[in-house]
Amino acid sequence: MKKLLFSIVAAFLAAGLASAQEIRDIRTVVGLQKDGSARVVQTWDITVTSGTEYYIPVDNPGKSYIRDFSVSENGQEYLSEGRKWNSDRSLQAKAGRCGIIEKRGGNIELCWGLGGYGDHEYVLSYTIDNLVQSYDECDGFHWHFLNDEWSVKPRHVSIEIQNRTGGDPWYWKDENDNNVQFWGFGMEGESWLSEGVVYFESTAPFDFDSRFSALMRFRKGQFAPAVEGDGTFEALKDEAMYGSDYGEDEKDSLFDRFYYVFFFLMVVVLPVLIIGVVLFHFFRKAYRKVSGRHYDKQVFGVDKIEGWFRDVPMDGNPTAFFSLLHKGDLLHPNPFSDFPDLVSAYFLKWIQDGLLAVEKDPKDEKRTNLRFVKHLADLDFDDEMEKKVYLGALDAAGENRLLEADEFKAWSYKHDGTVSDWPSAAIDTGHSVWFKLSQEERRHAVEFKNFLSDYTLIGERSAPEVALWKQYLVLAASLGIADKVAENFGKLFPKVMEQYLQETRMFDTQTAYYVLNHLRTSSRSMMSSALSHQSQRRAAQAAATRRTYGGGGSISRGGGHGGFGGGHGGGTR
Repeated sequence: MKKLLFSIVAAFLAAGLASAQEIRDIRTVVGLQKDGSARVVQTWDITVTSGTEYYIPVDNPGKSYIRDFSVSENGQEYLSEGRKWNSDRSLQAKAGRCGIIEKRGGNIELCWGLGGYGDHEYVLSYTIDNLVQSYDECDGFHWHFLNDEWSVKPRHVSIEIQNRTGGDPWYWKDENDNNVQFWGFGMEGESWLSEGVVYFESTAPFDFDSRFSALMRFRKGQFAPAVEGDGTFEALKDEAMYGSDYGEDEKDSLFDRFYYVFFFLMVVVLPVLIIGVVLFHFFRKAYRKVSGRHYDKQVFGVDKIEGWFRDVPMDGNPTAFFSLLHKGDLLHPNPFSDFPDLVSAYFLKWIQDGLLAVEKDPKDEKRTNLRFVKHLADLDFDDEMEKKVYLGALDAAGENRLLEADEFKAWSYKHDGTVSDWPSAAIDTGHSVWFKLSQEERRHAVEFKNFLSDYTLIGERSAPEVALWKQYLVLAASLGIADKVAENFGKLFPKVMEQYLQETRMFDTQTAYYVLNHLRTSSRSMMSSALSHQSQRRAAQAAATRRTYGGGGSISRGGGHGGFGGGHGGGTR
């Protein structure tokens, strides 16, 4: 009987642990104080199945400061470790504890121990000093309360913003009285004002790039903010509105005022500018071809770079390699054109590092699929850009973790806003690496490009080690020539190529060449899909009747740029 009872209990425990990790609901209450600070209380209804702690990145705080972070569960307060949280501990060592990790630039991570696996209802509390800031014409803020790119997406969220200034609690009586105006960004949802409280609530589960930020404007006199905001509130608002489905104020529409000027600019001036830019780049390219002066002298110190460099530049960092060559005028002026090659380099790197496995498609033997074989908790990306693309591809693969044909393309179409930001983000991320290098070290990147392109012409060749050849091939992929370089290398060093195929489990040379070519074409298709949908969506937004008076209604899925707080990612680890 005891054995039977034990088996039943074990089965129930196993079933509980086997259930999928999920965030069912996040309820947030923000109490705004007279001095512009806010007390934030979040209640998380969550199922935990892995990791030892939960963490929430909060980046770019600006003049704001987060303090007094606490966590409780079932009425029991966790022991606070202040701003000295140590992530390198066991599940048991972190249980019942919480704290903050301080990072560069004032960025932080809010952390707490999971306690154990199964269902939990965590209550988080913290204070944001200087949330509401003073501007010449009003007081206000733009703050990101919920991140995007979470490993587990919330199914439902709600946010209440309450006036706790000590005056009339119903001072915010009417959406049109200008005492308070509010806008929400980043998720599908609704907003409204009721009995002196502003509400935001999601109407659909979060996906990969769902997030939430609130922009609020207050008539002077409600608050006595401790700090002044930088610039003007209108500038903060304009940045947040870009790409949103809010429009000009109905009272004073610039679109109505300057419709014909806008029409003239779009129909006459813009085509002339485009033709001028195209002609400029054409003659510039022709001049460089004749003169042999190809490179940006400010970046490399010279405008002619010849010769070869056999060592891998910048420790094989494909993002830095892409960024440097783009800034140095070796790639297309439009980063959208060459960015798909960088994406294909990431995918090849993940295959070589064992993060992805190549599998034959059971429906078509000529095709291959990619399976994600490692969990996020086991990964540590040094390159933030690489991590962004990995999380996007993982989300596209779905619950079976198998990325099949056109799945990434379909995902990119749906998440066009996120994907269209990636090229410029890659350039900025890579710039932080190569900017520290000397001009001579930067020139090595160009010489290495020459080395890859002219590999078959080099007289003195020796077979490189497989580890080195993997780095060669990743950077070749970022140039869009991985398939050609691999084919040439395979002919010269068949034994090394055979070892490479065994280590990467790409079956045979034919499959390897197919995978390399497929990575490039699918990445280009992914970017094309995102740009196509973005163009369609913006055209539809421009044609729609839109609102910006700052009252209730639908939350804008797009926009919400600028502002403070928030960040990317978060979850268990």
